[in-house]
Amino acid sequence: MTEIRKVELPDMLACREERAVRQKQLLELYMRPVVSLSMNIAGDVKNTPAISMLQKDGEEEFKSAAKKAGFTLLSEERSDAFTGPESLLVFNTDNAQALKEIGVVIEDESPWGRLYDVDIIGTDGEKLSRPEPRRCIVCGGPAADCARSRAHGLDQIKKASDDLIAQYLGDSLGTAAASALVREAVLTPKPGLVDAANNGAHKDMDLDLLLTSASAIRPFFAQMAGFSAAYGTDVETLIKIGKNAEKAMFEATKGVNAHKGAIFAFSLYLAAAADCLMRGGDPVEKVKDLAAEKVAKARPSAPTHGDAVRAVYSGFGREGALAEACKGFPMAVLATRTIRETGDELLALCKVMSQLADSNVLYRGGVKGLNWVRSEASRLCAMDPVERNAGLRVMDEACIARNISPGGAADMLSLGMFLSELPFSF
Repeated sequence: MTEIRKVELPDMLACREERAVRQKQLLELYMRPVVSLSMNIAGDVKNTPAISMLQKDGEEEFKSAAKKAGFTLLSEERSDAFTGPESLLVFNTDNAQALKEIGVVIEDESPWGRLYDVDIIGTDGEKLSRPEPRRCIVCGGPAADCARSRAHGLDQIKKASDDLIAQYLGDSLGTAAASALVREAVLTPKPGLVDAANNGAHKDMDLDLLLTSASAIRPFFAQMAGFSAAYGTDVETLIKIGKNAEKAMFEATKGVNAHKGAIFAFSLYLAAAADCLMRGGDPVEKVKDLAAEKVAKARPSAPTHGDAVRAVYSGFGREGALAEACKGFPMAVLATRTIRETGDELLALCKVMSQLADSNVLYRGGVKGLNWVRSEASRLCAMDPVERNAGLRVMDEACIARNISPGGAADMLSLGMFLSELPFSF
């Protein structure tokens, strides 16, 4: 992860000199215009994980637009120093003006474009000018006029930048979380779970309902991340947004509990990830702290399947979702690592099923059912992907016959899918 540290004037001057030298080298090597994409960040902190993540997205947006315009990428370099992330791109075109037009569109029309600084250096070594002045991030007027008159203080400009980054994190993390729920839903075959092949052991859910639920709760995921990015983590606020998410889910599904467990787990990691991307830190440790705070502020709530399971199997080691949260959801971290190492999401599911004391399985199948699920999943983990796929289909039929659905494992898999996309080490 990027080190968060303050920059001083000598640091910035050295960075600009190094950038100019490398731009000149690329011009001489390729005899083509050079695109320089950096970030326009106020204050003495020029790079955070959030800023780096946003700059990467800007680079991808530029490359996509250039490809659409018919330009082939010849060279790309990216640095991620504490002085700010930046990319140098070269395309197979002499048309510097066309590249400038792409950059201006991104700066002016992207929701976060005011934070991008896209320069085009022509083959003569000169930087191309914009046809229209940039707008002020605070008031929307001509930025040059505001700078000359010092219309806004540094604190105002920095707050406007931070607010825009927080909005970006809310949108991107909220979308990524909802997309992870969709990825998990359509992943096939999953034993006893709703997927593209069948409804598993569920009589009240199908794939369309899960997709509807994921769409309904996406705005609340964005709220959780956006709030935490802007203001830091707050358990009471997370609980309030989470309850609104549950209400939206039940309204969308006509009373079916499609993602209540996922809402709880995702809310903690959305808040932790947004806070750490903005300010640094370890999201797993942040989740542990949030969960411990939630334990301290716990209030009586309606009984859940987990409560019923713990009442019957209190000696079995099933501690509940909150206890798992206090440990940072280790099964989600296991899924994350498996996905990153192998790219095999079904293997990740099998690994989670082989180890998780899933309250959904205990509720439906008791200890005997849980032991069977764990044993079968362990056996599947040892197979190659083709054999595993066939074995999962056989296990699916058996789960349906036994009325067993490893819903807790599905929640941890979807959370692992989400975490695998984030720029953290797990």
